Amino acid sequence: MLNIVTSDQRHYVDRDWLKGYLTFSFQDYYDEENNDFGNLLVFNEEVLSPAKGFNMHPTHYMEVITYVLEGELAHLDNVSNETTHVNTGEFQILHAGDGIEHSEKNASKEYPLKFLQFWFSPNSYENKAGYDKLSIDKEKAANCLYKIFGKDDGLCHIRQDVNFYLSILDSGKTLEYTPTEGRKTFIFLLDGKLDINRHILNSRDSARTKDSESLLIKALGKSEFFLIDIN
Repeated sequence: MLNIVTSDQRHYVDRDWLKGYLTFSFQDYYDEENNDFGNLLVFNEEVLSPAKGFNMHPTHYMEVITYVLEGELAHLDNVSNETTHVNTGEFQILHAGDGIEHSEKNASKEYPLKFLQFWFSPNSYENKAGYDKLSIDKEKAANCLYKIFGKDDGLCHIRQDVNFYLSILDSGKTLEYTPTEGRKTFIFLLDGKLDINRHILNSRDSARTKDSESLLIKALGKSEFFLIDIN
């Protein structure tokens, strides 16, 4: 069964300087029937006001992928002790390991910062902390599943049994994806409109399934989406 969560079904948070759309339980928002999806524990879309953000704080035992939708993110941590700037269309992955102190802030004093965050449980609680920034060539995602993160391959490693793909489908193009039995599939539509096994997804909608039934994905207009294969 394919379960659809529309963009307006997400939980909305407004803290003045921070606005967010939460797909799963997070911090003071709790939904006992929607805590996680396999190793995907958190998925948020967030907006930071100019010059605002999260001061230095600790994170442990988590793999955190951030994708910048619009703007410039400034990241600082106590491993590199350097500020890294992550721009529109770029990724960062925080390997929190056994502990890291870090901050994430909007580098602009004029414009909002919009980003996505995916939090995955780690494959080991003995990992050391680390950090990676990743720029990609989106043309390589045209009409295919382009692997960005993987346990053993992809453009960058993630310390979990996860395969994280980007796809940009031209209008009318189709992809067929067959999940491995026993695994889970999560899809998030960044932009456009998709037909997945006769279920319609609009921009910012997500779909998830625990079945191994093939997924026929058709673009009803140019569409950009993430597909995540999860243990």
